[in-house]
Amino acid sequence: MKLKKTIHKCRLLAFKEEKILVLQKAGFKKELSLPGGIQKKKETDFHSLIREVDEEIGVLLKKDELSYFVSRKNITKEKTEVYKHYFVATRPLKKITLLEPEKFKRVLWIPWYQALEYMDKEDCSAVAMYCDQFSKAAN
Repeated sequence: MKLKKTIHKCRLLAFKEEKILVLQKAGFKKELSLPGGIQKKKETDFHSLIREVDEEIGVLLKKDELSYFVSRKNITKEKTEVYKHYFVATRPLKKITLLEPEKFKRVLWIPWYQALEYMDKEDCSAVAMYCDQFSKAAN
């Protein structure tokens, strides 16, 4: 199967105790999304995430405040190869402001396990994998 194109997306996992930071999308079935977006051609994954988070919620992160977690690959019906790269914020996020109201209704901190059913399968899988490693360590 010949692929038409490849897209790289970067996503932020930010936690406040058991709550995860999500964006409530305007008019979508899977209505919660993690902050982040599409990587531009000459950007690194870190720079893409830093730019997108600043554009979406007004938080300016530094590369050393992010820790790489995992990447997921998906091939769409349109034969597009999509990679999602997940990074964890290593510092608390403050002064969060919704800056793209045309895309998102609001920014929420909600328990991570309640967010899962409202996320797409890649985001859901990455969040569950990240959080499961701590619940297994506690047992």
